[in-house]
Amino acid sequence: MRTIKVENGYGLDRITITENPVPEVGEHEVLVKVHAVSLNQLDIMVAEGIFGTPLPHVLGSDAAGVVVQVGSSVKHFAVGDRVCTHFIQDWQDGQLKAEYLKSRLGTGVNGVFAEYISLSGHALVKIPDSMSFTEASTLPIAALVAWEAVVNTIQIRPGQGLLIQGTGGASVFALQIGKMMGAKVIITSGSDEKLAIARKLGADITVNYRKYPEWQQQVLELTGGDGVDATVEMSWSELHKTAEAMKLNGRIAVVGLLGGQFTEISAFPVIQKCLAIQGVQVGSKKSFEEMIRAFGLNNVHPYIDRIFPVEDITEAMEYFRNGKHIGKVVLTF
Repeated sequence: MRTIKVENGYGLDRITITENPVPEVGEHEVLVKVHAVSLNQLDIMVAEGIFGTPLPHVLGSDAAGVVVQVGSSVKHFAVGDRVCTHFIQDWQDGQLKAEYLKSRLGTGVNGVFAEYISLSGHALVKIPDSMSFTEASTLPIAALVAWEAVVNTIQIRPGQGLLIQGTGGASVFALQIGKMMGAKVIITSGSDEKLAIARKLGADITVNYRKYPEWQQQVLELTGGDGVDATVEMSWSELHKTAEAMKLNGRIAVVGLLGGQFTEISAFPVIQKCLAIQGVQVGSKKSFEEMIRAFGLNNVHPYIDRIFPVEDITEAMEYFRNGKHIGKVVLTF
């Protein structure tokens, strides 16, 4: 079977497709024939050695496919079930615990970019018949972190203003979830073309931050000076601008570090506006299952920018890293 690995050093040029045996299935494991996988910024970071991951290493956190074999002790899955992976495998419910982080697919353990994967049943989630494998492959990180941010952290309410930064996978899912929850959504991007697509997906207000470097002033102006109730923070480096765009008692869910891991911000607006700032790290399996049910009830489908054959993994990674996409980038086996 084909497996996507990083070996013999870090870098996108060190990604290889190798032939490996189909994994054996343990008593508590499920063998999945993978049909599609999707890319995340995390995959770029792992490949480039940001985490110092021991090599060789199988990339990937997001995969979807069909169950082809189950271990003797597996009760909740059967051959033929359509499934996708759950990123923080050990986080089943409740609050995140430090020990769960060791089970993150593609980081703490080998990833899922392979034709066949064998995982514990608690690392898989069933997907509805209404969703294709390519669509389902986009859910494990981008969709779930957006759900966790908008629904469980921000707890957005109908009619409230929600600011979303960028048009990558998590941002587009946050837009779709925000509209599903009845929010008035403002989204920013440096591309008018991407903003046009965001409007088609339901964005109420769009702001091009290249045309308006002080984009927070546009947000304030377009909201009649009120600002927004909540923000899905993707940049981090311009947190001071986000703070300016917020209402009193606003909530900021920090999802990304696209502007880098460091920022400067005055404590004054945080205190003056009683702002709450909270980091979000994907979500539990229970949250994942709740999200999938909500997507089904509300006919929410992921926005996929482009689908590559798995043989074009390096091209797909470069396309993703250069930010040419809106929504998700998928590879198929």
